[in-house]
Amino acid sequence: MRDPIQRHCSLQLLKVLTTIGLFLDLNDYLTHQYHNNWNKDDNWDWDKEIVLITGGSSGIGASVAQMLLSRNPKTRIVIIDCVPLTFTPAPSSSVQFYNCDLSRSSEIRSTCAKIRNEVGDPTIVFNNAGLSRGKSVLEGAYEDVEVTFKVNLIAPFLILKEFLPAMVKSNHGHIIATSSMSAIVTPAGLADYGATKAGLQNLHEALALELASKYNATKIRTSLVTISFTETPMFKGRTNQSPFLTPLLKVDTVGEAIVNILYSGCGKNIYLPGIMRYISCVRGFPSWMVRFLGEETGRLQVDYVGRQEIDTATGGLKSE
Repeated sequence: MRDPIQRHCSLQLLKVLTTIGLFLDLNDYLTHQYHNNWNKDDNWDWDKEIVLITGGSSGIGASVAQMLLSRNPKTRIVIIDCVPLTFTPAPSSSVQFYNCDLSRSSEIRSTCAKIRNEVGDPTIVFNNAGLSRGKSVLEGAYEDVEVTFKVNLIAPFLILKEFLPAMVKSNHGHIIATSSMSAIVTPAGLADYGATKAGLQNLHEALALELASKYNATKIRTSLVTISFTETPMFKGRTNQSPFLTPLLKVDTVGEAIVNILYSGCGKNIYLPGIMRYISCVRGFPSWMVRFLGEETGRLQVDYVGRQEIDTATGGLKSE
């Protein structure tokens, strides 16, 4: 009797696993097609693309810039930052740096006009610049809160307003940004940072709908890379998180994932590490579970540092 029963159980298990596999494949297919408006854009020419990277002097932005150049030295890279480059581009490469305080809308406007006149309209905009002051709601000064929102959320809005019209006109381009798991489960001390990253996610969701339904720009791609704790200049030390399930990310790991998305010619929302894709469902959990997970983030001993200096006279960032 045991063999027939075992065979029956094995067959039932196989059917269940096959059904789950087919469902996941169908889910991935529909996600990809809807995200890319059921079309392909075969007009990508990396000899001619212009890639704008905010906060590209160091960290993830610098990693993406260098990886793009290693794939194609002819790709034109435009970096906006308020600190000098931490890498030296090859003499033959086309990398142009513009010093700009992203917390000041007047500087964003003038810098974008300069880029448009000297280089051209970017076909790829990577809204990467971000900062955290690492202070609680009560500890942070007015300037800490304002500069965080201006750099992390308002600057991406304004930059899109500058360069999206040309993309819409040609129906070609890619908008990509780095978000954070802090938008989903915000640790204590990162309230302003988490709020800006949640806003950035909402921006991308609405932008994708507007491009397709309002402007019929169905070949402009949008991508969002939501990451967990990463070894960038904004973060120091280590956390108590599991190195197996949720490892502390390396800058080049994130950079490579972003470059792969850009070279695919398709829009995509990804989570790094991959397990964060499932943790992102936490917002649908009962409120007590969300609270429990939030309290558990305190055990991670997260140490964000506000490395940028604020000019108290203007409320903007001091250039280095």
